[in-house]
Amino acid sequence: MGASSELWTRAAAAAADRHTIGAIGVPSPVLMERAALACAAAIEGVRAGRSVLVLCGPGNNGGDGVAIARILHGRGVAVRVQLLADRCEGALAEQVAIAGRAGVTIGRGLPATADGVIVDAMLGTGAAPPLRAPYLAAVAWANAASATRVAVDLPTGIDADSGAVGELAFCADLTITFERSKPGLHLTPARAFVGALVVAEIGLSAGTGELSEGTGGLSAGTGGMFAGTGGLSAGGLSEGTGPGMTLLGPGAVRGWLARLPAGAHKGERGNLGIVGGSAGTPGAAVLCGATALRGGAGLVTIVSGDPTVQAQLLALRPELMVTARGEPLLPGATALVVGPGLTRAEDRVGLAGLYADDRRPAVWDASALAEIAGAKVGGPRVLTPHPAEAARLLTARTGRPWPTAEVQADRLAAARAIAAATGAVVVLKGEGSVIAEAGRIAINVSGGPSLATAGTGDCLAGLIGALLVRGLGAWEAACAGVYVHGVAGEWLAVEGRSAVALELADAIGRVLASVPTTHPRWPRAYLG
Repeated sequence: MGASSELWTRAAAAAADRHTIGAIGVPSPVLMERAALACAAAIEGVRAGRSVLVLCGPGNNGGDGVAIARILHGRGVAVRVQLLADRCEGALAEQVAIAGRAGVTIGRGLPATADGVIVDAMLGTGAAPPLRAPYLAAVAWANAASATRVAVDLPTGIDADSGAVGELAFCADLTITFERSKPGLHLTPARAFVGALVVAEIGLSAGTGELSEGTGGLSAGTGGMFAGTGGLSAGGLSEGTGPGMTLLGPGAVRGWLARLPAGAHKGERGNLGIVGGSAGTPGAAVLCGATALRGGAGLVTIVSGDPTVQAQLLALRPELMVTARGEPLLPGATALVVGPGLTRAEDRVGLAGLYADDRRPAVWDASALAEIAGAKVGGPRVLTPHPAEAARLLTARTGRPWPTAEVQADRLAAARAIAAATGAVVVLKGEGSVIAEAGRIAINVSGGPSLATAGTGDCLAGLIGALLVRGLGAWEAACAGVYVHGVAGEWLAVEGRSAVALELADAIGRVLASVPTTHPRWPRAYLG
Protein backbone atom coordinates (compact mmCIF):
# COMPACT_ATOMS: atom_id res chain seq x y z
CA MET A 1 0.00 0.00 0.00
CA GLY A 2 1.02 3.61 -0.40
CA ALA A 3 2.64 5.43 2.50
CA SER A 4 0.76 7.95 4.61
CA SER A 5 0.25 11.42 3.16
CA GLU A 6 1.41 13.00 6.42
CA LEU A 7 4.85 14.65 6.41
CA TRP A 8 7.10 15.16 9.42
CA THR A 9 9.61 17.95 9.72
CA ARG A 10 12.88 17.20 11.53
CA ALA A 11 11.38 18.71 14.69
CA ALA A 12 8.27 16.52 14.42
CA ALA A 13 10.40 13.42 13.80
CA ALA A 14 12.58 14.21 16.83
CA ALA A 15 9.50 14.81 18.98
CA ALA A 16 8.00 11.47 17.90
CA ASP A 17 11.27 9.76 18.75
CA ARG A 18 11.29 11.31 22.24
CA HIS A 19 7.63 10.50 22.82
CA THR A 20 7.98 6.87 21.72
CA ILE A 21 11.05 6.28 23.88
CA GLY A 22 10.25 8.49 26.87
CA ALA A 23 6.47 8.48 27.23
CA ILE A 24 5.59 5.10 25.73
CA GLY A 25 8.74 3.29 26.83
CA VAL A 26 9.87 1.61 23.61
CA PRO A 27 13.66 1.18 24.01
CA SER A 28 15.79 3.02 21.48
CA PRO A 29 17.66 -0.17 20.44
CA VAL A 30 14.32 -1.76 19.52
CA LEU A 31 13.49 1.13 17.19
CA MET A 32 16.98 0.95 15.67
CA GLU A 33 16.60 -2.78 15.05
CA ARG A 34 13.23 -2.24 13.35
CA ALA A 35 14.72 0.48 11.16
CA ALA A 36 17.68 -1.73 10.26
CA LEU A 37 15.44 -4.67 9.38
CA ALA A 38 13.38 -2.50 7.02
CA CYS A 39 16.50 -1.14 5.34
CA ALA A 40 18.06 -4.59 5.02
CA ALA A 41 14.91 -5.83 3.29
CA ALA A 42 15.02 -2.93 0.83
CA ILE A 43 18.72 -3.47 0.12
CA GLU A 44 18.15 -7.17 -0.50
CA GLY A 45 15.62 -6.14 -3.14
CA VAL A 46 18.13 -4.10 -5.16
CA ARG A 47 21.37 -5.98 -4.40
CA ALA A 48 21.13 -8.58 -7.18
CA GLY A 49 23.85 -10.72 -5.57
CA ARG A 50 26.37 -7.90 -5.26
CA SER A 51 28.38 -6.87 -2.21
CA VAL A 52 27.32 -4.04 0.10
CA LEU A 53 29.39 -1.20 1.53
CA VAL A 54 27.89 0.85 4.38
CA LEU A 55 29.29 4.35 5.01
CA CYS A 56 28.57 5.34 8.62
CA GLY A 57 28.64 8.70 10.35
CA PRO A 58 28.98 9.34 14.11
CA GLY A 59 25.35 9.42 15.26
CA ASN A 60 22.24 7.25 15.30
CA ASN A 61 22.18 7.20 11.50
CA GLY A 62 25.60 5.53 11.64
CA GLY A 63 24.25 3.13 14.27
CA ASP A 64 21.43 2.21 11.88
CA GLY A 65 24.03 1.54 9.19
CA VAL A 66 26.09 -0.81 11.35
CA ALA A 67 22.92 -2.69 12.39
CA ILE A 68 21.95 -3.02 8.71
CA ALA A 69 25.37 -4.51 7.95
CA ARG A 70 25.05 -7.00 10.81
CA ILE A 71 21.63 -8.17 9.60
CA LEU A 72 22.86 -8.56 6.01
CA HIS A 73 25.98 -10.38 7.21
CA GLY A 74 23.77 -12.80 9.12
CA ARG A 75 21.97 -13.55 5.85
CA GLY A 76 25.20 -14.43 4.07
CA VAL A 77 25.65 -11.11 2.24
CA ALA A 78 29.20 -9.88 1.57
CA VAL A 79 29.09 -6.61 3.49
CA ARG A 80 31.53 -4.28 5.17
CA VAL A 81 31.24 -1.11 7.25
CA GLN A 82 33.41 1.99 6.87
CA LEU A 83 33.36 4.43 9.80
CA LEU A 84 33.99 7.97 8.58
CA ALA A 85 34.21 9.87 11.85
CA ASP A 86 36.88 9.72 14.54
CA ARG A 87 34.20 9.72 17.22
CA CYS A 88 32.48 6.42 18.03
CA GLU A 89 30.21 6.53 21.06
CA GLY A 90 26.63 5.99 22.21
CA ALA A 91 24.37 3.92 19.97
CA LEU A 92 27.04 3.74 17.27
CA ALA A 93 29.61 2.28 19.65
CA GLU A 94 27.08 -0.28 20.91
CA GLN A 95 26.24 -1.38 17.38
CA VAL A 96 29.91 -1.55 16.38
CA ALA A 97 30.64 -3.81 19.34
CA ILE A 98 27.71 -6.12 18.51
CA ALA A 99 28.59 -6.22 14.80
CA GLY A 100 32.23 -6.95 15.60
CA ARG A 101 31.28 -9.93 17.73
CA ALA A 102 29.04 -11.12 14.89
CA GLY A 103 31.97 -11.08 12.48
CA VAL A 104 31.16 -7.98 10.41
CA THR A 105 34.17 -6.39 8.72
CA ILE A 106 34.56 -2.83 10.04
CA GLY A 107 37.10 -0.36 8.67
CA ARG A 108 37.77 3.36 8.77
CA GLY A 109 37.78 5.93 5.98
CA LEU A 110 36.92 5.37 2.35
CA PRO A 111 37.98 2.18 0.56
CA ALA A 112 39.70 2.25 -2.80
CA THR A 113 36.69 1.05 -4.82
CA ALA A 114 33.07 -0.01 -4.56
CA ASP A 115 31.00 -1.55 -7.34
CA GLY A 116 28.02 -3.17 -5.62
CA VAL A 117 25.65 -1.30 -3.32
CA ILE A 118 26.73 1.77 -1.34
CA VAL A 119 24.59 2.55 1.69
CA ASP A 120 24.55 6.13 2.96
CA ALA A 121 24.23 6.03 6.76
CA MET A 122 26.33 9.14 7.24
CA LEU A 123 24.06 11.96 8.42
CA GLY A 124 20.38 11.72 9.27
CA THR A 125 17.35 14.01 9.42
CA GLY A 126 18.92 16.29 12.03
CA ALA A 127 21.79 17.37 9.79
CA ALA A 128 21.61 20.19 7.24
CA PRO A 129 23.80 21.38 4.37
CA PRO A 130 26.44 22.46 3.62
CA LEU A 131 28.53 19.32 4.02
CA ARG A 132 31.91 19.39 5.69
CA ALA A 133 34.82 16.95 5.89
CA PRO A 134 34.85 14.01 5.81
CA TYR A 135 31.32 13.79 4.38
CA LEU A 136 31.86 16.12 1.43
CA ALA A 137 34.62 13.85 0.12
CA ALA A 138 32.62 10.71 0.93
CA VAL A 139 29.57 11.92 -1.01
CA ALA A 140 31.69 12.89 -4.02
CA TRP A 141 33.38 9.47 -3.94
CA ALA A 142 30.08 7.60 -3.65
CA ASN A 143 28.42 9.57 -6.45
CA ALA A 144 31.33 8.78 -8.78
CA ALA A 145 31.25 5.04 -8.04
CA SER A 146 29.69 2.50 -10.38
CA ALA A 147 27.21 1.29 -7.78
CA THR A 148 23.59 1.32 -6.68
CA ARG A 149 23.19 3.97 -3.98
CA VAL A 150 20.79 3.57 -1.05
CA ALA A 151 20.16 6.33 1.52
CA VAL A 152 19.09 5.64 5.11
CA ASP A 153 16.53 8.20 6.40
CA LEU A 154 17.52 10.77 3.75
CA PRO A 155 20.40 11.37 1.34
CA THR A 156 23.33 13.06 3.08
CA GLY A 157 23.61 16.69 2.01
CA ILE A 158 19.93 17.64 1.73
CA ASP A 159 17.79 19.55 4.20
CA ALA A 160 14.91 17.45 5.54
CA ASP A 161 12.61 20.46 5.88
CA SER A 162 13.35 22.82 2.99
CA GLY A 163 14.79 20.46 0.37
CA ALA A 164 17.87 22.67 0.09
CA VAL A 165 21.06 21.13 -1.24
CA GLY A 166 24.57 22.43 -0.66
CA GLU A 167 27.58 21.92 -2.88
CA LEU A 168 26.97 18.17 -3.04
CA ALA A 169 24.39 15.62 -1.94
CA PHE A 170 24.34 11.83 -2.04
CA CYS A 171 22.55 10.86 -5.26
CA ALA A 172 20.39 7.93 -4.14
CA ASP A 173 18.67 5.36 -6.32
CA LEU A 174 16.58 4.37 -3.29
CA THR A 175 15.84 6.18 -0.03
CA ILE A 176 14.30 4.55 3.05
CA THR A 177 12.92 7.04 5.55
CA PHE A 178 11.18 6.22 8.81
CA GLU A 179 7.52 6.38 9.91
CA ARG A 180 6.58 9.45 7.84
CA SER A 181 8.16 11.03 4.81
CA LYS A 182 9.90 14.39 5.17
CA PRO A 183 8.97 17.53 3.20
CA GLY A 184 12.48 18.06 1.86
CA LEU A 185 12.38 14.71 0.06
CA HIS A 186 9.63 16.08 -2.21
CA LEU A 187 10.85 19.63 -2.82
CA THR A 188 13.15 21.08 -5.46
CA PRO A 189 16.10 20.63 -5.67
CA ALA A 190 16.42 17.76 -3.18
CA ARG A 191 13.82 15.50 -4.78
CA ALA A 192 16.21 14.89 -7.69
CA PHE A 193 18.57 13.11 -5.23
CA VAL A 194 16.02 10.79 -3.58
CA GLY A 195 15.32 8.11 -6.19
CA ALA A 196 12.57 5.66 -5.28
CA LEU A 197 11.20 6.37 -1.82
CA VAL A 198 10.11 3.90 0.84
CA VAL A 199 8.58 4.91 4.18
CA ALA A 200 9.25 2.22 6.79
CA GLU A 201 6.84 2.26 9.71
CA ILE A 202 8.94 1.20 12.70
CA GLY A 203 6.59 2.04 15.57
CA LEU A 204 7.22 5.74 16.20
CA SER A 205 4.25 7.63 17.60
CA ALA A 206 3.63 11.37 17.50
CA GLY A 207 1.42 11.12 20.57
CA THR A 208 -1.59 12.69 18.80
CA GLY A 209 -3.79 9.67 18.33
CA GLU A 210 -4.00 7.06 15.60
CA LEU A 211 -1.96 7.89 12.49
CA SER A 212 -3.55 7.20 9.12
CA GLU A 213 -2.29 4.59 6.69
CA GLY A 214 -2.04 4.72 2.93
CA THR A 215 -4.96 3.43 0.90
CA GLY A 216 -3.44 3.13 -2.54
CA GLY A 217 -3.73 0.13 -4.82
CA LEU A 218 -1.24 -2.72 -4.47
CA SER A 219 1.65 -3.33 -6.80
CA ALA A 220 4.85 -5.32 -6.47
CA GLY A 221 7.44 -3.42 -4.47
CA THR A 222 11.19 -3.65 -4.05
CA GLY A 223 12.15 -7.24 -3.47
CA GLY A 224 8.47 -8.18 -3.18
CA MET A 225 8.23 -6.63 0.30
CA PHE A 226 6.99 -3.14 -0.46
CA ALA A 227 3.49 -2.41 -1.65
CA GLY A 228 1.97 0.17 -3.93
CA THR A 229 2.92 3.54 -5.33
CA GLY A 230 -0.34 5.43 -5.04
CA GLY A 231 -3.26 6.39 -2.93
CA LEU A 232 -3.44 9.16 -0.43
CA SER A 233 -3.87 8.30 3.22
CA ALA A 234 -7.32 7.80 4.65
CA GLY A 235 -8.87 11.21 5.09
CA GLY A 236 -6.50 12.78 2.60
CA LEU A 237 -5.74 16.46 2.90
CA SER A 238 -9.06 17.69 4.21
CA GLU A 239 -10.05 15.14 6.82
CA GLY A 240 -8.57 12.86 9.41
CA THR A 241 -5.10 14.34 9.78
CA GLY A 242 -6.05 17.86 10.86
CA PRO A 243 -3.89 20.92 10.18
CA GLY A 244 -0.35 20.21 9.10
CA MET A 245 1.78 19.23 6.16
CA THR A 246 0.88 16.55 3.65
CA LEU A 247 1.72 15.13 0.26
CA LEU A 248 -0.74 15.80 -2.55
CA GLY A 249 -1.54 12.79 -4.69
CA PRO A 250 -4.25 10.79 -6.42
CA GLY A 251 -6.31 9.57 -3.47
CA ALA A 252 -7.60 12.94 -2.28
CA VAL A 253 -7.88 14.37 -5.79
CA ARG A 254 -10.00 11.48 -7.03
CA GLY A 255 -12.25 11.90 -3.99
CA TRP A 256 -12.78 15.61 -4.59
CA LEU A 257 -13.44 15.20 -8.31
CA ALA A 258 -15.90 12.37 -7.66
CA ARG A 259 -18.06 14.77 -5.65
CA LEU A 260 -18.45 17.23 -8.53
CA PRO A 261 -21.97 17.25 -10.02
CA ALA A 262 -22.10 16.04 -13.61
CA GLY A 263 -24.30 18.94 -14.78
CA ALA A 264 -27.17 18.18 -17.13
CA HIS A 265 -26.49 21.30 -19.22
CA LYS A 266 -23.85 24.02 -19.47
CA GLY A 267 -25.66 26.33 -17.08
CA GLU A 268 -25.25 23.77 -14.31
CA ARG A 269 -21.48 23.55 -14.84
CA GLY A 270 -20.80 27.18 -14.01
CA ASN A 271 -19.79 30.35 -15.84
CA LEU A 272 -16.16 31.37 -15.45
CA GLY A 273 -15.12 34.94 -16.13
CA ILE A 274 -11.54 35.67 -17.26
CA VAL A 275 -10.10 39.16 -16.90
CA GLY A 276 -7.10 38.92 -19.19
CA GLY A 277 -5.68 39.24 -22.68
CA SER A 278 -4.23 42.66 -23.42
CA ALA A 279 -3.60 43.80 -26.99
CA GLY A 280 -0.58 41.86 -28.21
CA THR A 281 -0.99 39.09 -25.61
CA PRO A 282 -4.44 37.58 -26.14
CA GLY A 283 -3.03 34.06 -26.21
CA ALA A 284 -2.78 33.72 -22.42
CA ALA A 285 -6.50 34.38 -22.05
CA VAL A 286 -7.25 31.89 -24.83
CA LEU A 287 -5.15 29.20 -23.15
CA CYS A 288 -6.79 29.91 -19.81
CA GLY A 289 -10.27 29.77 -21.33
CA ALA A 290 -9.63 26.67 -23.42
CA THR A 291 -8.32 24.80 -20.37
CA ALA A 292 -11.31 25.94 -18.31
CA LEU A 293 -13.59 24.38 -20.90
CA ARG A 294 -11.53 21.18 -20.84
CA GLY A 295 -11.78 21.37 -17.04
CA GLY A 296 -15.55 21.16 -17.24
CA ALA A 297 -16.70 24.77 -16.98
CA GLY A 298 -20.01 25.16 -18.81
CA LEU A 299 -19.42 28.73 -19.98
CA VAL A 300 -16.29 30.84 -20.22
CA THR A 301 -16.37 34.59 -20.85
CA ILE A 302 -13.26 36.71 -21.42
CA VAL A 303 -13.35 40.41 -20.61
CA SER A 304 -11.78 42.69 -23.21
CA GLY A 305 -12.96 46.02 -24.61
CA ASP A 306 -10.38 46.05 -27.41
CA PRO A 307 -12.11 45.17 -30.73
CA THR A 308 -8.87 43.72 -32.13
CA VAL A 309 -8.43 41.47 -29.11
CA GLN A 310 -12.08 40.45 -29.26
CA ALA A 311 -11.68 39.42 -32.90
CA GLN A 312 -8.50 37.47 -32.15
CA LEU A 313 -10.07 35.62 -29.24
CA LEU A 314 -13.11 34.56 -31.23
CA ALA A 315 -10.98 33.52 -34.20
CA LEU A 316 -8.70 31.39 -32.02
CA ARG A 317 -11.39 29.70 -29.90
CA PRO A 318 -14.98 30.25 -31.04
CA GLU A 319 -16.23 28.31 -27.98
CA LEU A 320 -15.24 31.26 -25.79
CA MET A 321 -17.41 34.31 -25.23
CA VAL A 322 -16.02 37.85 -25.13
CA THR A 323 -17.44 40.97 -23.54
CA ALA A 324 -16.28 44.48 -22.74
CA ARG A 325 -15.51 45.42 -19.14
CA GLY A 326 -18.55 46.90 -17.49
CA GLU A 327 -20.02 47.65 -14.10
CA PRO A 328 -20.82 45.32 -12.54
CA LEU A 329 -18.11 43.10 -13.95
CA LEU A 330 -19.39 39.86 -15.52
CA PRO A 331 -22.57 39.61 -13.43
CA GLY A 332 -23.31 36.13 -14.76
CA ALA A 333 -19.94 34.65 -13.79
CA THR A 334 -19.80 32.58 -10.59
CA ALA A 335 -15.99 32.64 -10.34
CA LEU A 336 -13.15 34.60 -11.90
CA VAL A 337 -9.61 34.20 -13.19
CA VAL A 338 -7.74 37.52 -13.16
CA GLY A 339 -4.41 38.23 -14.81
CA PRO A 340 -3.47 35.93 -17.75
CA GLY A 341 -1.94 38.09 -20.48
CA LEU A 342 -2.96 41.32 -18.75
CA THR A 343 0.32 43.03 -19.59
CA ARG A 344 -0.73 46.64 -20.13
CA ALA A 345 -0.99 48.84 -17.02
CA GLU A 346 -4.15 50.54 -18.33
CA ASP A 347 -5.86 47.14 -18.47
CA ARG A 348 -5.12 46.57 -14.79
CA VAL A 349 -6.79 49.73 -13.51
CA GLY A 350 -9.32 48.89 -10.80
CA LEU A 351 -8.00 45.41 -10.06
CA ALA A 352 -7.08 46.28 -6.46
CA GLY A 353 -10.71 47.08 -5.76
CA LEU A 354 -11.83 43.91 -7.51
CA TYR A 355 -9.55 41.82 -5.30
CA ALA A 356 -10.76 43.51 -2.14
CA ASP A 357 -14.47 43.88 -2.82
CA ASP A 358 -15.67 41.13 -5.17
CA ARG A 359 -17.03 38.24 -3.13
CA ARG A 360 -16.81 35.57 -5.83
CA PRO A 361 -14.05 32.93 -5.63
CA ALA A 362 -11.20 33.91 -7.91
CA VAL A 363 -7.79 32.84 -9.18
CA TRP A 364 -5.25 35.67 -9.33
CA ASP A 365 -2.30 35.06 -11.63
CA ALA A 366 0.56 36.71 -13.51
CA SER A 367 0.53 40.52 -13.77
CA ALA A 368 -2.60 40.84 -11.63
CA LEU A 369 -0.60 39.73 -8.58
CA ALA A 370 1.19 43.09 -8.63
CA GLU A 371 -2.16 44.86 -8.13
CA ILE A 372 -3.09 43.21 -4.83
CA ALA A 373 -3.15 45.97 -2.22
CA GLY A 374 -3.57 45.60 1.54
CA ALA A 375 -4.75 42.51 3.38
CA LYS A 376 -8.49 42.81 2.73
CA VAL A 377 -9.96 39.91 0.76
CA GLY A 378 -13.44 40.08 -0.68
CA GLY A 379 -13.96 36.36 -1.22
CA PRO A 380 -12.05 33.07 -1.56
CA ARG A 381 -8.77 33.67 -3.40
CA VAL A 382 -6.22 31.37 -5.03
CA LEU A 383 -2.90 33.03 -5.90
CA THR A 384 -0.66 31.23 -8.41
CA PRO A 385 2.78 32.93 -8.46
CA HIS A 386 5.91 31.53 -10.00
CA PRO A 387 9.05 32.10 -7.86
CA ALA A 388 9.87 35.57 -9.22
CA GLU A 389 6.27 36.73 -8.76
CA ALA A 390 6.31 35.26 -5.27
CA ALA A 391 9.46 37.24 -4.47
CA ARG A 392 7.85 40.49 -5.66
CA LEU A 393 4.66 39.76 -3.75
CA LEU A 394 6.56 39.01 -0.54
CA THR A 395 8.68 42.12 -0.90
CA ALA A 396 5.57 44.27 -1.29
CA ARG A 397 3.65 42.57 1.51
CA THR A 398 6.37 42.19 4.16
CA GLY A 399 8.33 45.39 3.65
CA ARG A 400 11.69 43.67 3.23
CA PRO A 401 13.47 42.39 0.12
CA TRP A 402 12.77 38.77 -0.83
CA PRO A 403 15.12 37.75 -3.67
CA THR A 404 13.90 34.96 -5.93
CA ALA A 405 16.85 32.86 -4.72
CA GLU A 406 15.51 33.11 -1.16
CA VAL A 407 12.09 31.92 -2.30
CA GLN A 408 13.65 28.92 -4.01
CA ALA A 409 15.94 28.17 -1.06
CA ASP A 410 12.94 27.59 1.21
CA ARG A 411 9.76 27.22 -0.81
CA LEU A 412 7.75 26.11 2.21
CA ALA A 413 8.61 29.26 4.14
CA ALA A 414 7.85 31.46 1.14
CA ALA A 415 4.46 29.88 0.46
CA ARG A 416 3.52 30.09 4.15
CA ALA A 417 4.54 33.74 4.29
CA ILE A 418 2.39 34.67 1.28
CA ALA A 419 -0.59 32.78 2.69
CA ALA A 420 -0.20 34.50 6.06
CA ALA A 421 0.16 37.94 4.46
CA THR A 422 -2.81 37.60 2.09
CA GLY A 423 -5.25 35.19 3.71
CA ALA A 424 -5.40 33.36 0.38
CA VAL A 425 -4.67 29.85 -0.81
CA VAL A 426 -1.24 30.07 -2.43
CA VAL A 427 0.13 27.88 -5.21
CA LEU A 428 3.89 28.40 -5.44
CA LYS A 429 4.57 26.92 -8.85
CA GLY A 430 7.59 24.83 -9.80
CA GLU A 431 8.75 21.22 -9.47
CA GLY A 432 7.17 19.99 -6.25
CA SER A 433 4.59 22.80 -6.30
CA VAL A 434 3.61 23.97 -2.82
CA ILE A 435 0.00 24.76 -1.90
CA ALA A 436 -0.44 26.70 1.33
CA GLU A 437 -3.06 28.40 3.42
CA ALA A 438 -3.23 29.27 7.09
CA GLY A 439 -2.77 26.07 9.11
CA ARG A 440 -1.97 23.61 6.32
CA ILE A 441 0.37 22.99 3.45
CA ALA A 442 0.60 20.38 0.69
CA ILE A 443 3.45 19.36 -1.62
CA ASN A 444 2.49 18.03 -5.03
CA VAL A 445 4.08 14.83 -6.35
CA SER A 446 3.12 15.29 -10.02
CA GLY A 447 4.66 17.43 -12.74
CA GLY A 448 8.17 18.01 -13.98
CA PRO A 449 10.36 19.70 -16.60
CA SER A 450 7.88 19.06 -19.44
CA LEU A 451 5.76 21.89 -18.00
CA ALA A 452 8.56 24.44 -18.36
CA THR A 453 7.09 25.97 -21.53
CA ALA A 454 5.20 29.18 -22.24
CA GLY A 455 1.52 29.21 -21.38
CA THR A 456 1.34 26.23 -19.03
CA GLY A 457 0.72 28.57 -16.08
CA ASP A 458 -2.26 30.08 -17.91
CA CYS A 459 -3.60 26.55 -18.32
CA LEU A 460 -3.26 25.94 -14.57
CA ALA A 461 -5.16 29.14 -13.74
CA GLY A 462 -7.97 28.13 -16.10
CA LEU A 463 -8.20 24.63 -14.65
CA ILE A 464 -8.40 25.89 -11.06
CA GLY A 465 -11.02 28.41 -12.16
CA ALA A 466 -13.08 25.65 -13.77
CA LEU A 467 -12.99 23.60 -10.59
CA LEU A 468 -14.12 26.64 -8.60
CA VAL A 469 -17.17 27.21 -10.80
CA ARG A 470 -17.99 23.51 -10.67
CA GLY A 471 -18.25 23.67 -6.89
CA LEU A 472 -14.93 22.91 -5.22
CA GLY A 473 -13.66 25.16 -2.45
CA ALA A 474 -10.51 27.22 -2.94
CA TRP A 475 -8.20 24.71 -1.22
CA GLU A 476 -9.61 21.68 -3.00
CA ALA A 477 -9.68 23.42 -6.40
CA ALA A 478 -6.08 24.56 -6.03
CA CYS A 479 -4.83 21.13 -4.95
CA ALA A 480 -6.80 19.17 -7.54
CA GLY A 481 -5.85 21.62 -10.29
CA VAL A 482 -2.14 21.47 -9.50
CA TYR A 483 -2.11 17.67 -9.37
CA VAL A 484 -4.11 17.11 -12.57
CA HIS A 485 -2.06 19.76 -14.40
CA GLY A 486 1.13 17.93 -13.38
CA VAL A 487 -0.14 14.53 -14.50
CA ALA A 488 -1.17 15.98 -17.86
CA GLY A 489 2.37 17.28 -18.34
CA GLU A 490 3.76 13.86 -17.45
CA TRP A 491 1.49 12.18 -19.98
CA LEU A 492 2.80 14.46 -22.72
CA ALA A 493 6.38 13.74 -21.62
CA VAL A 494 5.73 10.00 -21.94
CA GLU A 495 4.59 10.71 -25.49
CA GLY A 496 8.01 12.27 -26.09
CA ARG A 497 7.18 15.98 -26.18
CA SER A 498 7.17 19.02 -23.97
CA ALA A 499 3.84 20.38 -22.82
CA VAL A 500 2.86 22.83 -25.58
CA ALA A 501 0.09 24.71 -23.83
CA LEU A 502 -2.90 23.98 -26.10
CA GLU A 503 -1.91 20.30 -26.15
CA LEU A 504 -1.67 20.47 -22.37
CA ALA A 505 -5.26 21.74 -22.21
CA ASP A 506 -6.39 18.72 -24.21
CA ALA A 507 -4.34 16.36 -22.01
CA ILE A 508 -5.94 17.88 -18.90
CA GLY A 509 -9.33 16.86 -20.26
CA ARG A 510 -8.10 13.28 -20.69
CA VAL A 511 -6.69 13.16 -17.15
CA LEU A 512 -9.93 14.47 -15.64
CA ALA A 513 -11.84 11.76 -17.50
CA SER A 514 -9.72 9.08 -15.81
CA VAL A 515 -7.45 10.17 -12.96
CA PRO A 516 -4.97 7.31 -12.32
CA THR A 517 -5.30 5.60 -8.94
CA THR A 518 -1.53 5.68 -8.34
CA HIS A 519 1.45 7.90 -9.01
CA PRO A 520 5.01 6.65 -9.50
CA ARG A 521 6.45 9.35 -7.22
CA TRP A 522 4.19 8.44 -4.31
CA PRO A 523 6.29 6.76 -1.57
CA ARG A 524 5.82 3.05 -0.96
CA ALA A 525 5.11 1.76 2.52
CA TYR A 526 6.99 -0.93 4.42
CA LEU A 527 4.98 -2.07 7.43
CA GLY A 528 7.41 -4.66 8.80
